[in-house]
Amino acid sequence: MANYFPVVLDQVGHQWQLGLPEDSFDSWEELWQAFINNFITTCEQPRNKYDLERIRDRKNEPLRDYIRRFSHMLLKTPKFSHDEAISAFIKGLCFHKALRSKLLRKRPTMVAELLTTAKNYADADDVEKLIREDVRGAEQPPQRDDSRGRFDIRNPRRGDNRDH
Repeated sequence: MANYFPVVLDQVGHQWQLGLPEDSFDSWEELWQAFINNFITTCEQPRNKYDLERIRDRKNEPLRDYIRRFSHMLLKTPKFSHDEAISAFIKGLCFHKALRSKLLRKRPTMVAELLTTAKNYADADDVEKLIREDVRGAEQPPQRDDSRGRFDIRNPRRGDNRDH
């Protein structure tokens, strides 16, 4: 096993190995433990249900961003029950109260069901945002640029470069 050790190392691992004094280890287990002790802090540690529970939506954060952050942490959390994940998601909804109310009234039993419901709400939020932007745009009529000799419908004589 120790013969294959250098083959699987990346550049940093090779540098570490080259820096070791000769005959540093008497067994594969000693080498393995020294390697683990040296590199364990650089490895991302598995998450737990408490990491999920610390995720909160933020003021003015799109719902889709909260779902993405939560889902990302959920993937890093190897041991969780569906109920724990669902509870953590609902607990984290501080600013998306309509979705929170819906989930509290009809609690999903599976994480997939939770994420589908949340995605549907995020889609609805996106549509509402587009409608609000359209309404705001309709309140202000578009300004015409008559500086290039274009015809201005508010003042037919202005911008008309033809001689009359």
